[in-house]
Amino acid sequence: MKQSILTSLFIFLATALFAQNNTKDEIAIKNIIQQQEQAWNRHDWKALSSYFTDDATLINFVGQFWQGRDDILAHFNLLNDCCLAPTSLKFEFKQARFLTPDLAIVYTEETLFADKDYEVPFRQYKKGDVDYKWKIEIFVRKNGEWKVTATQMTLINQMLLPHNSPGKN
Repeated sequence: MKQSILTSLFIFLATALFAQNNTKDEIAIKNIIQQQEQAWNRHDWKALSSYFTDDATLINFVGQFWQGRDDILAHFNLLNDCCLAPTSLKFEFKQARFLTPDLAIVYTEETLFADKDYEVPFRQYKKGDVDYKWKIEIFVRKNGEWKVTATQMTLINQMLLPHNSPGKN
């Protein structure tokens, strides 16, 4: 009896401690997401890519697969003039699921604004146009620091699920 009470108490305390660490870690991850947003809006691709691990992957919303921080930075630089510089964005943190104390899946909604008219191979944007995307990222903690090791972007189809519809989560 005494042993089961002690075991229950230990499990309760360990769970409470893990929950407190999750809150602290969630705040750290939200901070990174905010810094990523600020870097994008300054069009500072070096700063933005610094939040990725050396071997990170990024799959953008058109399906391009970028491998490694250097490749991610190179693609941001390559796309700057045509597609990124005329934009700004806002990230809205939705949820973090901690699989372990050092591994989290993070769901963020991106709102991308066309700050001026521009054209890409598959679409012409007018100033004021808005795109919405889901960003799903895997964060890992190494040496006490959270970094993104994988990102998947998905465009939210506004014809199927308009941004302000009641069914939107």
